Amino acid sequence: MRNPFPFSWLLAALTVTGFAAMVDPASAQGAASAAATSPIRYSGGDGLTLKKSVVIAGAASTSEGEAAELAWIREQHPGATFQSRGRITGPPHYDVVTVKLASGALLDLHFDISGFFGK
Repeated sequence: MRNPFPFSWLLAALTVTGFAAMVDPASAQGAASAAATSPIRYSGGDGLTLKKSVVIAGAASTSEGEAAELAWIREQHPGATFQSRGRITGPPHYDVVTVKLASGALLDLHFDISGFFGK
């Protein structure tokens, strides 16, 4: 029996809302189940500069860590939409996520991803 709600529809809906493909579609289901068992912890600063990066700990994989970035953004900046992501490889490793705030302003947020990068 064919699935009446293909995953591609869900991915398209997420893309339209601005929270597009922060995880690989092939691993999205695995990341979701891993997130339920892995305690994500946030520390560090407000993410406005590299020195004040948000440190993400407890992610079991890169895709789970990237999902945690989105969760932190939704919590700290309601109404923000994902625009782009850049990566600074070190060590330490960082993601720089650009979001569009509800006000229309663009904001770069910095995440220390050393704890999960490459997993």
